[in-house]
Amino acid sequence: MAKQLGTLVLPDSLEWAEEHATHGVAQSTARTLGGAHVVFPRSLSKGRDITLEARDRVCWLTQADVDAILAMATQAGSTFALIWEGQTFTVMFRHEESPAAAFEPLFPHGDQYIGRIKLVSV
Repeated sequence: MAKQLGTLVLPDSLEWAEEHATHGVAQSTARTLGGAHVVFPRSLSKGRDITLEARDRVCWLTQADVDAILAMATQAGSTFALIWEGQTFTVMFRHEESPAAAFEPLFPHGDQYIGRIKLVSV
């Protein structure tokens, strides 16, 4: 199935690191003055972390891919459509966890990169 960020078609072997670790529920707890434990659960509809990884021996990105992703990441406050295996998310880069996108070449002066793209659904 297709994987795409904005207009950039992503490699099929790109991985979503925490795809099966996010459950869409958050809760906080507190103690009353009498010592009772109070739980405040809530459903989350936005704010899901989406970390895309190109790992060595699994997925490589080209120089053109890296340039396009870094160009998107420099657009402060911009949102992008992420199409991931039939699902569509509106995302933005997680600049609060700098760097929001980081890549390393597999070989010096090469055109193949591994790296991580940190997004959040909005």
